[in-house]
Amino acid sequence: MADWAPHDPLIRDRSGVIHVNSHELARGVLRSAAVEQSGFGADIMRGMKRSLMRLPMLFLEGDLHQEQRRATARFFAPRWAEENYRSLIDRETSRLVEDLQKRGNGRLDVMAMDMSVTVAAEIVGLTQHYLPGMPGRISRFLTNPPVGLPMSPKLVWRIITSQAKLGLFYLFDVLPNIRSRRKKPREDVISHLISQGYKDSEILTECVLFGAAGMVTTREFITIAALHLIERPSLRERFVAAGDDEQRAILEEILRLEPVIGKLYRRATSAFELPDGELVEAGQEFVVDVRSANADIEAVGECPFHLDPDRKMPDPKTGGAAMGFGDGRHRCPGAFIAMQESAVFLSRLLAIPGLRVVGTPDMAWNNLVGGYEFHECTISIG
Repeated sequence: MADWAPHDPLIRDRSGVIHVNSHELARGVLRSAAVEQSGFGADIMRGMKRSLMRLPMLFLEGDLHQEQRRATARFFAPRWAEENYRSLIDRETSRLVEDLQKRGNGRLDVMAMDMSVTVAAEIVGLTQHYLPGMPGRISRFLTNPPVGLPMSPKLVWRIITSQAKLGLFYLFDVLPNIRSRRKKPREDVISHLISQGYKDSEILTECVLFGAAGMVTTREFITIAALHLIERPSLRERFVAAGDDEQRAILEEILRLEPVIGKLYRRATSAFELPDGELVEAGQEFVVDVRSANADIEAVGECPFHLDPDRKMPDPKTGGAAMGFGDGRHRCPGAFIAMQESAVFLSRLLAIPGLRVVGTPDMAWNNLVGGYEFHECTISIG
């Protein structure tokens, strides 16, 4: 667990922000009806007039959020995923693995991105393009977004170039699918948004957020899960030979230790009481440290820093990944699909004899989300 050190259950910093480190307190904040999403541009989006743009699904709260979650839930349900995405996952896995075997080496992070983009694109409806290369376009405009930095000529230039990259994504990837779905709707998110009267700009925003949530995060997890398993030959053999449930347990334990999103931001919309009895006022800002919550002995048991796929949680209601997918009403809806595509791809990849990591992977630390980013991870056969 990179750059991690144990903390007190709750810490209030000099600016008054409460940093939540225990699993119980984190769950209390994330499940409270008296908090809303904060950070990640939520304040900017909420500051816009509704007449200009409706809030993206990620930032909706209350009844509107529940309505959209129910309306799109079918796209992420296990049965729907098995019937509609499993064959796609199998085909993409075969293509990537066979290409690696032909060339003898490749970039694990690029393969993982191709895998996650292909699956997420099917869910969202980004299946038609005016120009190949959507994974690269998504990676480019999501890299180091200029959010929360002081104004400067350099920042202005970054904003301009970021908008230009976003414009290419819209023209080559989003627009052709909007036009296609207006003529012939399909069972995907873009078709649903069109049926709800969303404007093109609003659909683009949803595609960007789905891109960040469903593509980049899965890429990072597939990469780090592969590294953990390659470093542990006995666990790698066990994973390759395991059934679906056991593979999922192994992956969830890795995600518990290595959450892709390590920080969740919330703001109190009204006063409420934390599980420890402390009363917080409206407007109180929270930063939930997922990495700390996932290492809480009371929640996950003894030796919380040890990768143990046979771990038994003290409370059976605590999932194997603990808060690796978040918690509460904004918990990641694509958890099942992320685990499914990771398991299928990794079981095929890790079954290749002689597979190894070449050199030291290039990993950066994103302080905003408290997570890791792999920019280069080379693997080779033999």
